[in-house]
Amino acid sequence: MKISIGIGRQLLCCLALFLFTVSLTGCGGPPSTPPPSDTEKSDMVQKSIDEFIASAKKQPKAAAQNLSILMESLEAYATEFEGPYIELRDEAKKLQELYQSSAAKDKIEAQLEVLKQKASSLSGGAAAE
Repeated sequence: MKISIGIGRQLLCCLALFLFTVSLTGCGGPPSTPPPSDTEKSDMVQKSIDEFIASAKKQPKAAAQNLSILMESLEAYATEFEGPYIELRDEAKKLQELYQSSAAKDKIEAQLEVLKQKASSLSGGAAAE
């Protein structure tokens, strides 16, 4: 019994030492990639929204579930980068409320268009049709 406890403690100590070593080697070094530029962030969000809208029009029954996945990204962008991403997230929330309330198709399509326009305004360009 004492032998198995001793081996368990040794394994725990080794594990703790390993985790400590790994955490130290990750600290203080240069970042592996630079943070994305404003243009890269805008393009990434715009592409995600355009893909969601295309998918929502092709498969309306899956749109609400796909929107909840998109909302996680938009929430993260709004929290981290603020600015126009907050407005974009809020428009997506309105769309989510429409899906949850089983709103009429024309209201959902109108909100999809608003979302698309907000995404287009991030980069100052026109979104791909």
